[in-house]
Amino acid sequence: MTENEMTGLLFKLADLGVTGIKVKYDGGGDSGAIEWIGYTTEKCYIPGDVGDNIDNWDNDSNLAELDSSAYSLIEDFAESKILNDLEDWWNNEGGFGSLCICVPSGKYIINNHIRVTETEDFLHEGELLEKASDE
Repeated sequence: MTENEMTGLLFKLADLGVTGIKVKYDGGGDSGAIEWIGYTTEKCYIPGDVGDNIDNWDNDSNLAELDSSAYSLIEDFAESKILNDLEDWWNNEGGFGSLCICVPSGKYIINNHIRVTETEDFLHEGELLEKASDE
């Protein structure tokens, strides 16, 4: 998507009354995906306002219900141009997060959470003959 195409999409969304978009994603194993994209029509001065104004998973704020074409364009752009450049949220234990975008400015914030399994190492030494004599 070119800069002009993105500008056009943001203005199209603004014309529909959209002031913010929230993209939720989740991943693990060797794959990840965008799970849901919602929108708000409430005032959003900064990207943080977007997250506060959108009720997660609410069908009334699902962008696909408002404009399925815009949903697909945002989904493709977010994944290929933004989310794939973040810390690895899709492999191993994976991760999850949200991308909040102000409309029409295009300013965004990302809350990216990575799941990590910790490993503790221990070293033990001894002598087999000592263990054998313990009987």
